[in-house]
Amino acid sequence: MVARSNNCDITLRSVLGLDANEAQLYLLIVHSGKMTVSKIAEACNWNAEKARRHSTMLTEKGMFIEIEDDKFESLHPRFALSNRYRRRCNELGIEYRRSDKVDGLASYLEKYYDLARSK
Repeated sequence: MVARSNNCDITLRSVLGLDANEAQLYLLIVHSGKMTVSKIAEACNWNAEKARRHSTMLTEKGMFIEIEDDKFESLHPRFALSNRYRRRCNELGIEYRRSDKVDGLASYLEKYYDLARSK
């Protein structure tokens, strides 16, 4: 599981252009479900300002939504990752094409996303 988790982090960072904190936060919300800024800060050992900043950045990147004041949720991995990948291609000025790495990561994270939301 650790090796697979590292692969998730590598793909989120290299292919999708997230920084280490954004990747950590994205995986946390996918695995845990919606969270408040204070819960994010506690889980990541961050202060509330940093938790809000990174949550807002992921919202701006098309991966999160703010469902209430200070409460964030991830979009479904298929949508979140394809949104981000399309934006990343635009940022880099390259043609958007399907990515096996992005599709594989979305498929892998789907089960964790579903499990966290069926509790």
